[in-house]
Amino acid sequence: MSINEKSERLIEAAAAILNAAPDRRLNAVVLNKALFYLDLASLRDRGETVTHNSYIALQNGPVVAKYEQRLIRQLESRDIAKQISEWDGSKPILLESCPEHFQYVDADTLILASKVTSFFAAATSRQASDYSHENPGWEMAWNDFRRTGKPAAINLRIALQQIIEDDPWMDTPLLDDDELLAAADAAEGDEW
Repeated sequence: MSINEKSERLIEAAAAILNAAPDRRLNAVVLNKALFYLDLASLRDRGETVTHNSYIALQNGPVVAKYEQRLIRQLESRDIAKQISEWDGSKPILLESCPEHFQYVDADTLILASKVTSFFAAATSRQASDYSHENPGWEMAWNDFRRTGKPAAINLRIALQQIIEDDPWMDTPLLDDDELLAAADAAEGDEW
């Protein structure tokens, strides 16, 4: 996959998330967490991420690698969004112009982006970071960073465990031996 396609995917996903946010704005920390969890949800549901970008573990949680350059500056240079300074010292990213047509984000991804955004929309940077600190992929990469001093990429297959564990089918108890034998006996007469 080309760098250009990864860049386009990231910008489209960020625009979709910002468009779904109240007042079409999120701070950079929350936007990075929403992108991370959008990619995880897409990996869970479709077997691939939306952005195809790498995330690294920083103290505040997962962020797109080189997010200042790859995300913030790209949103601003394309006149899609800009980071503004607020009276309270915050610097939210405000969507200025959502693309009318997406090349890589489809209708299902827009719905998923809306769900992820609604989860994070009211979160502060601290709350979003705290939630992401519970992610096993971030924990492993963060421990590597603390040991080596170099930012470590997050293994998304390991990170996926955090949101898979919340799926109801994972909480359904397995059949015991008697139930399994009874189900096998009942299925014996069925045609395959």
